[in-house]
Amino acid sequence: MKIERREKEKVTILSLTGDLVYEGIDELENQFKISCDDTHHVIMNFAHTRYISAKALGIMAFYVKHFRDRQKGLKLIHVNENINKLLVITGLLKLIEIFENEDAAIASLGPQVGKLEKMLLWSKENLTQEYP
Repeated sequence: MKIERREKEKVTILSLTGDLVYEGIDELENQFKISCDDTHHVIMNFAHTRYISAKALGIMAFYVKHFRDRQKGLKLIHVNENINKLLVITGLLKLIEIFENEDAAIASLGPQVGKLEKMLLWSKENLTQEYP
């Protein structure tokens, strides 16, 4: 199991290679912890993964809530039929969205505006408003 991490448009993309059973579980949890500390959403790419274990599903379930508490999202892409069945059986499909590709998952997150940009936009709007 190998997990490759990269950044794209303020999103962390974790690309998994191999089955996520015993190997890679600790690495997956470590990557989620790092992403919680960052200001990123997370997209998991399962294009090269056939199966994930119950423990991996449990870690994903824990971090879905963890990310939501911090206004972040966890999205999945390239999910095969086996993994999709596991998500349905465990009820995780109600909590995690699945997309066909990276662009669709990123687009679902909406515009990525940081705190500084929000402050600048807000101050510009207030400066241009006319008061009676």
